[in-house]
Parts: sequence; C-alpha cells; structure tokens
Amino acid sequence: MTLTGRASEASDTFDVLDSSGAHETVEESLLLHTATVEAQERGANTESPRSLDAGITMACFMSAAVVCLAPLQYGYHIAELNTPRKIITGCDKDAAHWGSLPLCLPMNDAIYSLATSIFAIGGLVGSLGAGWMAEKWGRRGALLLNNAPFVLGPLLMAFSVSPSMLIVGRFVSGIGSGAAVVIAPMYLSEIAPVRFRGTLNLLNQLSIVVGILITLTVGMLANEGPYWRVSVGFGLVFALIHIVISGLAVESPRYLWSRNRRSEARAVLCRLRQTPNIDDEVSDWSTTSVSDPTCRPSSDLRLPSDESLHADQSVNRGESDHTIKPDDDDEGLGDALQVEKVNVTIFNIFRFAQYRKPWALVLLLQFGQQLSGINTVFYYSSSVLEKMFSSRISSILTVMIGVLNVLATASGALIVDRFGRRPLLFSSMGSMAVSITLLGLGLGLKINTLAAVSLYLVVASFAPGYGPVPFLLGTEFFDIRAAGAGGSWALAANWVGTFIVATAFLPLQNLIGEWVFSIFVVCLVVCGAVFYFHIPETKGRTIEEISRSFK
Repeated sequence: MTLTGRASEASDTFDVLDSSGAHETVEESLLLHTATVEAQERGANTESPRSLDAGITMACFMSAAVVCLAPLQYGYHIAELNTPRKIITGCDKDAAHWGSLPLCLPMNDAIYSLATSIFAIGGLVGSLGAGWMAEKWGRRGALLLNNAPFVLGPLLMAFSVSPSMLIVGRFVSGIGSGAAVVIAPMYLSEIAPVRFRGTLNLLNQLSIVVGILITLTVGMLANEGPYWRVSVGFGLVFALIHIVISGLAVESPRYLWSRNRRSEARAVLCRLRQTPNIDDEVSDWSTTSVSDPTCRPSSDLRLPSDESLHADQSVNRGESDHTIKPDDDDEGLGDALQVEKVNVTIFNIFRFAQYRKPWALVLLLQFGQQLSGINTVFYYSSSVLEKMFSSRISSILTVMIGVLNVLATASGALIVDRFGRRPLLFSSMGSMAVSITLLGLGLGLKINTLAAVSLYLVVASFAPGYGPVPFLLGTEFFDIRAAGAGGSWALAANWVGTFIVATAFLPLQNLIGEWVFSIFVVCLVVCGAVFYFHIPETKGRTIEEISRSFK
C-alpha cells in the first residue's frame, strides 16, 4: 500500500480531532509510521531481483505469443494472392465445381493488381485508427476487437462470386492488418524487460514472416481448381484461435499506468517480471505523470491535501481522464509539460518539439523500408521464378524464400540486443543494395541463376535488419503519451510506400526494364545516409530515456 493510500484510510481519524494541536500530533505520528513501513518494504524488495535486470519470463513470453497472432495474420494476408494467381484468374474446366460458386474470377492484370494493392489502402485506414483504438480499449482489448476484419475479410474472399467481392475482402483484411502491425509491436515493447526489448519486439516481425511462409505453403498445396478459396479463407483460422486464447495475455502495464490504474499496473508488472522489486522500473514511468500525488519524489514526505486524497480515490475508482494536467505551482516546466495538457493524437503529434524529430525519423524508416523494393520479391517472386522453372518448381522455390525469411529474422532476434540496432540496420541496408543490384543485373542480362540466387540474397539481407528494426525503433522513440499516435503515423507511411511500389513496379518495369531496380538502390543509399547521422543507438536504454533524448 502506498503512502497516499494509508493517508486516505486515516483521513476519518483526522476529522474527529477537536484541537489543532492534537490533529498535528496524530498527523506527525502517522507520517513517521508510514515512512518507516515504506522504508521496510523497500528494504525487503531489495532482497529480490530487480525487474530492470529480469529476463523474458514464461508469463511475458505467453502474453507475447498470444498477441503475435495479430501480425501473423498480416503476414498471411499480404502474400495470399501470390501463388494462386493463375487459378484465380483462369478457369481449369476439368476441375470440380463447389456448388454455385464460380470456379474462377476472370480478370485482367490491372484488376488483379488492384486486388493486390487495395490491401495497402485498407492497411493505411487501419493504421491511422490503431492509435485511437489502443488508447480507448487498451493494447490487448484493441487487438481482440481487431479480429472482426480478420474474420469478415477471409469470408468475403473465400465466397467471392466476382472480382469486386474479392477486392472488398482484401480491403477489409487490410484494415485489420494495418491496426495489427501498429498495436502489436507497441504492446511487445511495453511488456518487454529493458535488456531484451529488442528480442521480444522482433517476435512481431518473426510472426509476420511465419505468416508469409504459411500462406506460401497453403498456396502451393491448394494451387489447383477451386482450392484457391481455401488459400484466401484460411486466415480465418488464426483469427478464431486469437479470440479463444486472448485471455492468456495480460494488458500492458505501461498502458494501465498511463490510465492511472496504478495498483493493477504494478500487479501485472510483478507477474511479467516474476519479482516484487519493480520500484526502479515504475519510477521512470512516474516522470510522465507529475501531477499525480503518488508520483512525487520519495524525499517529499508531506501528506497530500484533502483535495489530493479525493482525487486519488477517484483515480482508484477509474474515474480519472487520460489527459494529465500539470500542477499550477509547477513553474519552470514550460514546454516539457505542454504534452501533459492535451492528448497526443495523429493530428497534433508534430506540433510538439520533443516528438517532431522522432516522428520524421519513423516516417522515413517505414516509407524507406518499402522503397527498398522488398515487396517486389514477395509480390512477384512466383512470376520471376516461373520464367526460369516450371510452375511446380517455382512454387517450391517461393516457399523456400519464406523459409529463409523466417530463419534470417530469427537470427536478427537473437543478436539485436547483443550488437544493437544501428549495426543491424546498416549492415542489412548495405547488403540489400548489393543484392538488389545483382538481381537487376541477373534479370537484365537474362542470367537466370544469378537472378534466382539474388532473390534469396535480398531476403537474407532484409530479414534480420531493415525488416524488424523500423518497427522496433518506432516503439522506442515515443513515450507512453505519443506511442499510439507515433505508431499510427509510422505504419501509415509504410502502407503508402507499399501501395506506391505495388502499383508502380510493373508499369515502371515495362517502361525502363530492369533499370527499375536502380531506383531501389538509390533509395537505400539516401535513406542509409540520413539514418547514419540522425538515428541514435537505443540498446539497453529505457523508452523514457530515449524519448527524453529527443527533447
């Protein structure tokens, strides 16, 4: 129990005292007693391991695993139209029909490209609303509700009777995917121990690439007749599993703390860290709520006023508004507390100096990631390989790209907290520039072996660094107040880049041939130079420390 809580319980005792002298004596006695008890509790806690030194416990891993079903669904849907393209657009008249559903959905390349790229438009919509969802319903609650489009989208696609119905299903699935890849990495960073935040956060990217591998495998197995409907509808399974097991994950303790549910936040954090010694960790969170009487420095042993006691009781009943206002007598805090006066949203985050630079950096990280050309590998890998191999062999080789993607991403998760974010990011971008150059040369000079090998080199270069690190940094650059808004903007930039590349790649390739890959190389070089001079190393630092470094 906190000092404020004990003072609140004793307030009735003060009211029955008649003389001011007696009142003062009891007050001094209570203060002495509570200070002594607090000191004893702190001493007892020091015998337990500090939460800042904790590893990834089973409770932490279980919560992360449940939440990672959301980005896994994004990974599944992003590549679901890759392998079955031919059997969706061209009917196999010898194949069995499924009831009244058409065997295929004839459409030209432009319509099929729209069905592919409309997913990014849905993702943009979902990502812009994700921050609001995460603040209103919490990280876990928002992800649970986000299963609605993950249920509706696959159903629309699986039972499509026209290309337009398939397109609508892709758009709906894109909405869910956009929200998922904003909220999930935010949640993972907020529950992760400081020393292993990179490793736990990279489970987000690992889940995405596992989802891609699953959809490539299902697409290969269901690549005949009407079975493409199984391929596009299979994502429904993951949504239902997530709904069933969502109760195994805890709510983010940082979110609970930001909503003034302090006791609940401490209990959840103790469970995640498996230690009661969490004071050092939550003390950094307290700096974001200076107006809360429970968050005053421990050396300030004044009893709170009656008004403060009443406010604290309201907070404990969950009546506090999320907007935090500074005390009137906190002079000199100035701009540092501007954010305390209003909610930080996607509409005003760039108005605050402390968020302006990280906001610009995460936009460039995510937009630049897509301009690296990575999605050309996943969108068009089958068509590239089919120019060199039979349909069956190219499907197997495409699945092997997915396997490599998983293995390379897992290797990044193992080393990101050992070597840091910057080395992983720059080594990845450099090797991608070389690999994409080789891919363009292989395709342009018709050296099929070089082109095929280069596809794998691009994936192996991207997966451990430039794939997961932008998501990780996007959750580390913003404190709890701006986490939702910053994440929404970051992924919005990602989706805009995805849409541009998906719609412009084939026309550009038809216009300038394989020189289109030189555009990706130039983007990698330019973005790499900007990141080198402006992105700090975040390994081993708390989110609050990182956020304050931008002030």
